[in-house]
Amino acid sequence: MAVGIGSGMVGLVTGLALGSSDPDPMEAGREIKTVLVSAAGSLEVAAIEYEESVSDGEITKEAEYEGALSALDSSRARYDEVRPVLVSLFPSQIEPIDELYGEIEGSMRSKRDAAQVTAALGELQSFLKGEVPDQ
Repeated sequence: MAVGIGSGMVGLVTGLALGSSDPDPMEAGREIKTVLVSAAGSLEVAAIEYEESVSDGEITKEAEYEGALSALDSSRARYDEVRPVLVSLFPSQIEPIDELYGEIEGSMRSKRDAAQVTAALGELQSFLKGEVPDQ
């Protein structure tokens, strides 16, 4: 069964967690999903920029490399916006997401193989979109 981190249930808890007196679960759920989809989209940019900028452990295009790191940072910032709510709803999903962000950043800064980094970015995108089976 796939875990939909951006589901309507998130909306209800989000509204309650943010102290809204009359939370609209569907609207809040859509907002959470929008944030997570945005975070996943930034990872797609990070993958493209990284593939264009690193070869054989060397930076070949500095601007693209910095763009990849910036896109990863942007994704993490968007995810961090909703992380507190997700912790209470999907605690088993938070640790793998946090670990992947850390591993990917380390891999990018170490200039690891683009295919390896791209695979990890794809895995993280799946988590953010709720496409990873609950464990």
